[in-house]
Amino acid sequence: MRRIVLDLEYHGKGFVGWQRQGPDRSVQGTVEAAVADLVSHLVSVQSSGRTDRGVHALAMPAHVDVETRLAAREIMPALNHRLPHDVAVRRVREVDPRFHCRFDAISKLYRYTLLRSRVRSPLLGDRAHQVPRALDLAAMREAAAMLVGSHDFASFQTNPDVDRPDEDDLPETTADTIGPAAVASGHFEPPPWRKPRPKGTVRNISRVELMEQDELLLLEVEGNGFLRGMVRALAGTLVEVGLGKQKPDWVQGLIDVKDRREAGANLPPHALTLVHVDYPTEPFEGRDSTDSLALV
Repeated sequence: MRRIVLDLEYHGKGFVGWQRQGPDRSVQGTVEAAVADLVSHLVSVQSSGRTDRGVHALAMPAHVDVETRLAAREIMPALNHRLPHDVAVRRVREVDPRFHCRFDAISKLYRYTLLRSRVRSPLLGDRAHQVPRALDLAAMREAAAMLVGSHDFASFQTNPDVDRPDEDDLPETTADTIGPAAVASGHFEPPPWRKPRPKGTVRNISRVELMEQDELLLLEVEGNGFLRGMVRALAGTLVEVGLGKQKPDWVQGLIDVKDRREAGANLPPHALTLVHVDYPTEPFEGRDSTDSLALV
């Protein structure tokens, strides 16, 4: 049994989100069907997190345990042949069987795309959120700077009262979470590279940046973890500042008050993209991957 990591790119419009939800079309279910067809046995694909309905990904890492002699360079085209047009495997890496895409993530980078235009864009309509009024970029950047650091982001958590376990608080050492490959190798303890996961609603945000690309304004947020709906709530809050509805220091007050009702509304999911997830190098060292593949 081998554990491999698939870096997945997908367009979220045609999915109910990452997570399997009965008969509805999910990214997880779609990828599991393709992998099972390739290796001829049932599989469970576990990602670094759960994107909501309509959210996109440039590189969503997901691990799966497989019985196959195929090399990484053979697995990638074989899976892409089996996958639909709106999801693809961009990289395949073999990994230590103790590795877990969710629990071993060091940081995640999300991008929210704003279209600053009075005219809608047919090409960008399902990738960017249109704001038909001018935005005060200086004020937005002043407010964004207040989000950097370790803070309680309770004011930016969607549905905090719903009885749903936070993805960062799940157990770390059960057979279910480490998977068959780790069980087969006799490992049940957390690996030495694994760091403690953030707890509660406190997260450390290392970067919040606003970048202009013609009519587009890209909000990039990087941190050690995110609450459900957090990036879309941050985007909605910064847009209120940009429109002049609130002063930049309003954001500091939101951090202090810890009340979701006080912050800006969640902006639509179709403009949100998971860009990158960072991991320790140890579980990947010296193992088969498609990193060396290049066009000639």
